[in-house]
Amino acid sequence: VACVWKQAFTAPDQLRRRMAYALSQIVVISLADGDVDNYDRAVAAWLDVLNAHSFGKYRDLLQTVSTNPMMGIYLTHLANQKADAATGRVPDENYAREVMQLLTIGLVELNQDGSPRKAGNGALIETYTPADVSELAKVFTGWSWACSSLTDRSCFTRGVNNGSEDPNRDLKPMIAYPTYHSTESKSFLGISIPAQTSA
Repeated sequence: VACVWKQAFTAPDQLRRRMAYALSQIVVISLADGDVDNYDRAVAAWLDVLNAHSFGKYRDLLQTVSTNPMMGIYLTHLANQKADAATGRVPDENYAREVMQLLTIGLVELNQDGSPRKAGNGALIETYTPADVSELAKVFTGWSWACSSLTDRSCFTRGVNNGSEDPNRDLKPMIAYPTYHSTESKSFLGISIPAQTSA
């Protein structure tokens, strides 16, 4: 925390720092989450990510944070698995919902002046449906710790291969594990992704 304040007051790139701070209020991970709080270096690196993307394309920032293990832990899509009809398991929908609600399109459609759009009956027009959330959740399956074996379950669930944990796994982007990724077709927000598409 002291380092953040020092940079806020003394860094030569003040506009970048202020932009990164603004992004940190939108693209959030929290030390209040006990699991995130276990990775001090990764939380510091999170701020570096926001600084690096301060003046870049928002699409690139979303790609980076969506594959960041701290976001994966915080919004529960790290080690998210495809559906399994036999057990009743469905993909975790938390990140899919939050990426739409908080990080991109919001809850309701807006007019050019920022006021909410309304239907003919005066009701607000929602930007997405529960079906959109369920379908987008399939996209975020199969992503987990960067590990040396894409077939080892302990790599997928804990980032541990043959009892060995990569000490930098918390700093590396998540990788896609084909075994755990949903290859079903996906349809959300008017977009269709064909079946058998990789993560």
